[in-house]
Amino acid sequence: MDMLQTLKAKNPKVPFHSVTDLAFRRFGRVIDFDASTLIAQCEQTAVMPASGVRYVTVMPELEALPAFADVRDVLRGSGAFQIGCCWGYSTMLNCLEYHRASEHVIAVSDLVLLVAAEQDMEGFDLPAGKVEGFFAPKGAVLEVYGTTLHYSPCQTTDTGFRSIIILPRGTNEALTAPRPQGGDGRLLWAVDKWLIAHESQTETLAGGAYAGLHGENFSIEY
Repeated sequence: MDMLQTLKAKNPKVPFHSVTDLAFRRFGRVIDFDASTLIAQCEQTAVMPASGVRYVTVMPELEALPAFADVRDVLRGSGAFQIGCCWGYSTMLNCLEYHRASEHVIAVSDLVLLVAAEQDMEGFDLPAGKVEGFFAPKGAVLEVYGTTLHYSPCQTTDTGFRSIIILPRGTNEALTAPRPQGGDGRLLWAVDKWLIAHESQTETLAGGAYAGLHGENFSIEY
């Protein structure tokens, strides 16, 4: 049984697909892009933590590669951007976030993305039953649309996951001013990052996050 079929069999409460399936077109697309040098450098630089997930907005070792120019010209349309990394151990949904621009995700290992559509939100809340899972094999280069709710990838083996995260420069940096009162300012968590948390995430909620993610806080089985 391949990994996608295993995920489908072991996670009946979550609709599971491949990023190559038509179902992913609502949330993003797969891009033909050679990320081999970025992947090799990330594997060398992103040392696995003892537990939990690490995320760095900018990884200088990746930005120093010649591939930086290809990312700029092919993926980001010559706009200002950053190449970071998210890696570690995670099987839980926990939270969802969105940005005002697309995010490129490079699967340095096999991984799972749990996503939903911003269009399915009711005010600041995402009702139960709107989250879907997508399996991305190692090497996949994805554009995740700005209207797609997403968060940390999930692992498909006990060795954890690694992913490269490419976003507009400054995204996910700490806010330097109070949250705005209008629009969805209540959800603003960092620069260009709007966040809703599951009610089980007491520490995140205590930090000011909004409990807008409803339904089960899925733990992915593999």
